[in-house]
Order: sequence, then C-alpha cells, then structure tokens
Amino acid sequence: MKRIKFLLIAIVLFAAYSCFDDPVEQEPIDYTPAREADLLSEYLDMLDEEGYDVDTAAVGIYYVIDEPGDGTYVQTGDSIGIKYTGFMPDNGYVFDRSASHYTNGLWNFRYTPGGLIPGFEAALSLMNEGTEGLFIIPSDLAYGATGSGAIPPYTTIAFQIELVAIYE
Repeated sequence: MKRIKFLLIAIVLFAAYSCFDDPVEQEPIDYTPAREADLLSEYLDMLDEEGYDVDTAAVGIYYVIDEPGDGTYVQTGDSIGIKYTGFMPDNGYVFDRSASHYTNGLWNFRYTPGGLIPGFEAALSLMNEGTEGLFIIPSDLAYGATGSGAIPPYTTIAFQIELVAIYE
C-alpha cells in the first residue's frame, strides 16, 4: 500500500512538473563600459523625469540629497555612524545593507580615506550629521572592470546613506 501511495504521488508530481514550460535560456550579458554608460544615462533620466534634483560631485558621482543635515561635514579621523543600503540601479538588486551586519543597522567606524571604495568616500565627504541621500557611483569609482562578488564588471552601483551621527 505504501508503494502505491508513493507511486501515485510521484506520478502526480511528475505530471504537474511536466506542465511547466522549460525556463527560457537567457543570453549572457556582455558587461562593457558602453553598456554601463547607457544604463547610467537611463537611470539618471528616470530620476530626472520623477522630479529628483540630481547633482554631480567633482569626482564623478551623482547624488540626490533627500534630507539635508547640519553642522560640520565628515572629516578624516571622525568617528561616524551611518545606515546604508547598496544596490544596483539597473535591476534593484540589493548587494549589501548595514542592517544585515550591525546592531540597529548602524555602522559605527572611524573615517579614514583609503579604506572604502572611492565613490563611497566621495559620498561621505558630501554629508553632515543628519544628511540622507542617494549616491550613484559609476564603476570607475567602485569595482571597475573586475567587479566584486555579486557586482559584475562595469556596473554602476548606488547607496542610500543616512549619516546618523558624527561622534566627538
């Protein structure tokens, strides 16, 4: 009796599975600087169309300040606390967030240039306590031609960052 039940279940599962279409095989993506430039342009155009005021920093990152802060800007040697979410603007994939690593989602550290990707450092230099913003970082200021982990080569990344505190 147990064999018959098992066989019936197996037949039902096989029949159900055979009703599904085979997944469509996708073409591999050719990660190039031209592809990145096109996707970055599309993303910036979309933000503009949605009414965001996108600024460009001299170093080459793009940013939108959602909530301005006050006080002094982050300086080398400051102890700071930030909350962040890093994602790929072309598909929304979240590759990192402070909430996954730190108590209350707050990353506390002493800011010393050279320890972060250049685009993230540039973003922090634009922030004072209480600032919240979106920072769009082209690959040449992030992970470049090699990528890193889940981030492919020539991929623009973005961070939503909140500078919660500059500690004395």
